[in-house]
Amino acid sequence: MNGVGPKPNQGLPMKRFIPSTEMCAASCLIFFAALAAACLPVQARAEDGVTKDVRGPYLGLAFGGAFGNRESSDSNSSNDEGIGRSAKIYGGYQLSENFGLQAGFVRMRDLNQNTGRGATLLIQTANGQSVYAAGTARLPLGDSFALTGKVGVSFGKVTSASPATSASNELLGSKTSLLVGSGVEYVFNRHASLSLELESYGNISPQVKGNLITLGVRFTF
Repeated sequence: MNGVGPKPNQGLPMKRFIPSTEMCAASCLIFFAALAAACLPVQARAEDGVTKDVRGPYLGLAFGGAFGNRESSDSNSSNDEGIGRSAKIYGGYQLSENFGLQAGFVRMRDLNQNTGRGATLLIQTANGQSVYAAGTARLPLGDSFALTGKVGVSFGKVTSASPATSASNELLGSKTSLLVGSGVEYVFNRHASLSLELESYGNISPQVKGNLITLGVRFTF
């Protein structure tokens, strides 16, 4: 016994999981499935019961987690990403049971990104935001639940980054990207509903992606 035990993970390549890629694919699939189902004649779903009326203008507020993947060419990057915070305020108009329009403002804070290893490890934190506009679709599942989806455009920006180094400054900037989202909605009544959403805002700067998972409330007027 020489007292030297095995060193876990030494020499083993760490395979990075990129949630935004899988999220975009899943969101697109759910959105277009909801879109296709929504285009079916309403009579085909009449046996499921009468759904609650959600048509009209609405305002919403949501809070949750934010995470982003830095686009880095650094082959020594560990990419140990943390979960930050997010807040979203939005409004729109539900044109029909299935389709609507939406616009909003999203704030993303504490997007943590660790780059490098050992003595070269750099812990970075970015704060960003997005103004977006999107078309929405929903597929009612009975009188209260519905699957939801959205596709639109995000005007993103990373407004600050720390620590104050040249590497962190590379995270700054703005970017226009595709917005894709999906979720589930519970309608309490004509005027109030609860939603859980997963959204990808694409790149909010040339090197940072913005993704959200939020729980929110919506008020219809």
